[in-house]
Amino acid sequence: MSNRFAPSPPGKFFTGHLASIRHDVLGLLVSSTREYGDVVRFRLGTLPVHLLNHPDYFAHVLLKNRENYDKNSRSSQSLRLVCGESLLTASGEAWHWRRKLVQPAFHHEAVEGMVTTMIVSTSEMLDEWSRRSQAGESVEIASAMMQLTCRIIGRCLFGTNLTLELSTIEDAMRTIVAYTYRRWRRLINWPASWRVGDNRVFHQSRVEVDAVVRQLLARHRANPPQTPNLLTMLSGGIDQETGLPVSENQIRQEALVFLLAGHETTANALAWSFYLLTKHPVEAEKIREEIETVCGSRPPEMRDLPRLEHTTRVFQETIRLYPPIWAMERHAIDDDCIAGYHIPKNSSIILSTYTLHRHPEFWSAPDAFLPERFMEKENPAYLPFGAGPRHCIGDEFAASEAKIILAMVLQRFEIEAVEGKTIIPEAGLTLRLHSPLHLRLRERKNR
Repeated sequence: MSNRFAPSPPGKFFTGHLASIRHDVLGLLVSSTREYGDVVRFRLGTLPVHLLNHPDYFAHVLLKNRENYDKNSRSSQSLRLVCGESLLTASGEAWHWRRKLVQPAFHHEAVEGMVTTMIVSTSEMLDEWSRRSQAGESVEIASAMMQLTCRIIGRCLFGTNLTLELSTIEDAMRTIVAYTYRRWRRLINWPASWRVGDNRVFHQSRVEVDAVVRQLLARHRANPPQTPNLLTMLSGGIDQETGLPVSENQIRQEALVFLLAGHETTANALAWSFYLLTKHPVEAEKIREEIETVCGSRPPEMRDLPRLEHTTRVFQETIRLYPPIWAMERHAIDDDCIAGYHIPKNSSIILSTYTLHRHPEFWSAPDAFLPERFMEKENPAYLPFGAGPRHCIGDEFAASEAKIILAMVLQRFEIEAVEGKTIIPEAGLTLRLHSPLHLRLRERKNR
């Protein structure tokens, strides 16, 4: 076992690199990998943090030596305040039986059956956009995508219409996501149970989201769907650790995971896609030409998605540049050695797709938006959905949803950024747009 420490940028004596992380974590990670290499050591107080930036090292942590790396990390500790011990935060067998329980909801056949719902929900949004376009109103795209993907999640996974709850969910989730990330960036936090400072606001938002989840469960039990959905699987599941049916509290926690992760990540990816398309209108026109060839004037169906090749490449390139989950954190259970560097027990491991997707060894012009790069062979440094057993369970659902929404929006509207300003990424639990992006809509008459 090596005793050699990984290189590290200068930090403060007591707090280490905390100030740099708070100021510009994305800039810190990118500049550090460019200057110090693919293993960089940081410090948060006394906690050693190692940033890994090579596909081989991702594979080491997520696949080859995954038994040494669990989710008992600072980020998971913050997330447990939101969704407890759940698919998002559990490790080992506690994670495995949860994954196995809900996996059927995301099989290919299940996703195929959800496409009609995605199309109907998007059509409803576009009809509203048509009215707003005629009135000369713009659309704030991040909020619009949050509401659309939340509506789709509600119908597809929970069998209910969340239209009345959309604004509550959007506002509460914004608070919850910001709060949990702030706790990760602090060395010392007030105990979560103390109703002081931002704890008070967080708990109020948590109560509001809990109320929505309880309503989902009540509706599901009052009117069980003919086609089983996520709530059906959770309600009929067995806790493998106790041998008892999954408890009411566990069902609510898992439902909250999918309500949060199931719409937040895809919405952010779509918002970034539309931002990039306003900057690159030629790519938007290529998508329109492709849709006209494949679909004509009708909406895309599941069978069309493999033929929407350029639409797929645009989405792939978007989540290369702006991966919704920009970093994954793991906790080292025991000492390890990566690339000849000592990884001490209990240290934090950061696997940042944001930096990996910009690695100059694997990407030419890494900061440029070039969808055509995905016409080439598969790139080992492209991991927007993670890797290993814990790769994103909803990857096909999210990709299908995104392609349908992109295609249908561009099929019906010309889009243009109202301000024409540059949008920068805001790192939190997910990678959001730092400021609102208003789009001017012009309905296409010859569609």
